[in-house]
Formats: sequence, structure tokens, C-alpha cells
Amino acid sequence: IPLALKGVAYRPIGAAALLRRNLLIYGLGGLILPFIGIKAIDVVVAALHLA
Repeated sequence: IPLALKGVAYRPIGAAALLRRNLLIYGLGGLILPFIGIKAIDVVVAALHLA
């Protein structure tokens, strides 16, 4: 069942807690994860002597 048809469960949560959760998941993940991925690609390329 597609998520749009099924919907999501409603959880009553305060605005501050919701903002904190979203910033942690999307903000921190969006800033740190790309650097980790780029470094991993760099290590693989260097290990294979492609650069």
C-alpha cells in the first residue's frame, strides 16, 4: 500500500520536540553524511590506485 494512501500515524508531540527531532535527523545528517561518503569514496579510489 503506498504511504500516501495508507497515511502515517499521528503522534501528539510538542513543536520544540518535533523541531529538535527534525533538525537532528535532517540537519545533522545532511551536513555530516555527505562528508563521510566523499571520504569513503576517496579512500576506495586511493586504495585502488585510480587517482
